[in-house]
Amino acid sequence: MIVVVGSGLVAVTAAQRLLDVGHDVTLTTAHAEFGFPHGGCGLWTTDVLPWPLDTLEEAVATSTNGLVTCRSQWLVKRLVHRFASDGGQTSTRVRFKDEGGTTVTVGTGAFSSPPYHRIFVADQDVPEPAPSIGEPLLNPSSMSTWYGAIVVEGTPMSLGNHGVRSDGSIEVWTQEKEELAPFHSTTLETMQVTWVNDGEALDAARVASRVRDAVDAFLTSGLLDEA
Repeated sequence: MIVVVGSGLVAVTAAQRLLDVGHDVTLTTAHAEFGFPHGGCGLWTTDVLPWPLDTLEEAVATSTNGLVTCRSQWLVKRLVHRFASDGGQTSTRVRFKDEGGTTVTVGTGAFSSPPYHRIFVADQDVPEPAPSIGEPLLNPSSMSTWYGAIVVEGTPMSLGNHGVRSDGSIEVWTQEKEELAPFHSTTLETMQVTWVNDGEALDAARVASRVRDAVDAFLTSGLLDEA
């Protein structure tokens, strides 16, 4: 059994990848739910990875010139549902801590599984509310902060990293927080994500692709042979 800790796209992507290659996997979070509001990017470039759901409607998404724009929390929730349908286990309101050399679970949620061999902390996109022991899935040397906003339909948009959802609302991201100031009067929601500083615009497909590469690196290393 492998445990993956996290509530966002990083965690569910890692958990699904491990499940797909035959591991028993439990996805856990100390949050009350997966797909935590205000966490994650809803822009998905299909040239990087195909859209992962059966339909766009499942995540209030539209596709224009290879860019899908969706509600990121709905995307994550649907992916968690698929993970569970495929045989994965899930648990919320649970975290792992060390007590005298023994790993124990704390929180109000239930965690019931066979003995687990490894814990991956996969909260790099949506941080857990309290730290959990485990091995970071991603450990980049440089991170940067992205600031996002959801603005009302029809708002004139001068920033490049944006897309329009099927409900007409616009999601936009920038590394300069002050660039969102002109949209203050039409802003419905604000977000903040810390992600790998790779010189590329924040994009959910690139996030998922990097996670898959990280999992595949563990798989080919032989470190999971006994998990």
